[in-house]
Amino acid sequence: MRLKALALVFCVLPVSASLLPGAETETGRNVIRRLALVIGANDGGPGRERLRYAVSDAKAVIRVLESLGGVAADDSRLLVEPNREMLLWETERLRQRVERLRPLHSRLEVFLYYSGHSDRDNLLLGREKVSYRELRDQLQALAADVRIAILDSCASGSFIRAKGGRKRPPFLFDTANDMKGFAVMTSSSADEASQESERLRGSFFTRTLITGLHGAADASRDGRVSLSEAYHYAFNETLRQTEKTTHGPQHPSYTIQMSGTGDVIITEVRRSEAVLLLGPEVAGRIFVHDRANALVMEFQKPRDTEMELGLGRGRYRLIAVSESDIREAEVDLAAGEKRELDGGQFNPTGIIDAIARGAQEVGEHGRPEVRKGLHFHAHFYGKLSRYEGRWTFMPGLQLGGRLGRSLAFGLIGFGRVGPEANSRPPFWGLAIDYAVLEKGRLGLRLRTVAGFMYKDLEDEMSKRLSLVVEPGIGLAWALSHRLNLTTHVSLDFVNGTNDELRRFSLGLGLELCRQ
Repeated sequence: MRLKALALVFCVLPVSASLLPGAETETGRNVIRRLALVIGANDGGPGRERLRYAVSDAKAVIRVLESLGGVAADDSRLLVEPNREMLLWETERLRQRVERLRPLHSRLEVFLYYSGHSDRDNLLLGREKVSYRELRDQLQALAADVRIAILDSCASGSFIRAKGGRKRPPFLFDTANDMKGFAVMTSSSADEASQESERLRGSFFTRTLITGLHGAADASRDGRVSLSEAYHYAFNETLRQTEKTTHGPQHPSYTIQMSGTGDVIITEVRRSEAVLLLGPEVAGRIFVHDRANALVMEFQKPRDTEMELGLGRGRYRLIAVSESDIREAEVDLAAGEKRELDGGQFNPTGIIDAIARGAQEVGEHGRPEVRKGLHFHAHFYGKLSRYEGRWTFMPGLQLGGRLGRSLAFGLIGFGRVGPEANSRPPFWGLAIDYAVLEKGRLGLRLRTVAGFMYKDLEDEMSKRLSLVVEPGIGLAWALSHRLNLTTHVSLDFVNGTNDELRRFSLGLGLELCRQ
């Protein structure tokens, strides 16, 4: 399973260097047309951690295809959390549309992109599955000249193996534009996990791929990014960023079953709303943030080379981390503008506060340190507890840790509100909270509190510690990736001859988990 893990299926096609989608012949006949089906699914079903960024990754792919990839808005389709029936219906709908457009265009190219969970044999859509074989058959049935699938998902390399394909070198060496057939790029091999990152707010593979499509992968410096350039860039960057993660390195894979010759031009940087040109003196690990301080791009830029980046209009902050120093610059880009930034416009700075997210810090050479699986966890809790015939409100606080999103544990203490002599005494102990099911933002949890209650009665002989055990069940609603609103119902067991079984307690709380 992918730790952020994601699964994508994405199709991109070969384009001539001089004939882009939308170009027309002398007779006015449209020569090249591109269609895109992009799918995002965070829910991988019971027992699998819900992804956070699969859907947002899919939306980011739609944006780059429409802005830089020559896909018209009417020719792109985004599916969010589809079930099996919906996905297969949409692929059949795509097949019918390709058949209708076939007589009208000299070349048809299809993009299919999926983001979510997968295993060795299937895409996982909640409680349902679509096998790789079914998906492959659907793609091969398309009457398009080229169909290219890109999968960013756990064990997605099995898709290549199922087709009888093999890993290919990073670069294609074709120079013409008559290739026809089927190509596949996957985010990991058949036995690797594909991972997502809180710092990137997306998957490692997809975010590096999108950065490359915006111009960072343009090794030839011709203003266009080919499929071979994009794969080479995504392979190196994904491997570099995942080498020290808890789930180990990812090795993107690539196979091609095509006839003819040709290179695959995916995006053209100059199609963007604005272009930022980084001069030859700008070098190092470059971080690009937008006006809201969200990380837009991260890439390595060598010295003595220029690099064009396709961006939208707006204000951006760039940080260049080299072996010798850290420099920062800001730039405002207007629509239709091409702006150059050279080394003299970067000012020295001592901190990179916007790069660190949660528990991550920027290490040597600007490399993010690995985010550990154990996070600080605080739970502010209040409950109504029935004690000796009366209800008592008891505020509580739990401090401890959380492993992933499944297990929380820590020390917990409850006070009491009310001076009544028979109100329940405060107690303290250990709480364990385990998530057994998550559906969307809602999760079902099993919760147990075990501790001690000190009874201080008027009779000195009655003072003692009593064992408290509260097994229960509850629901958690994810307000954000750090905050959960929780509610629990529990039975209360307290030992001692003067204590009886407390029928139940009702609780409401707010969780904070630093990540």
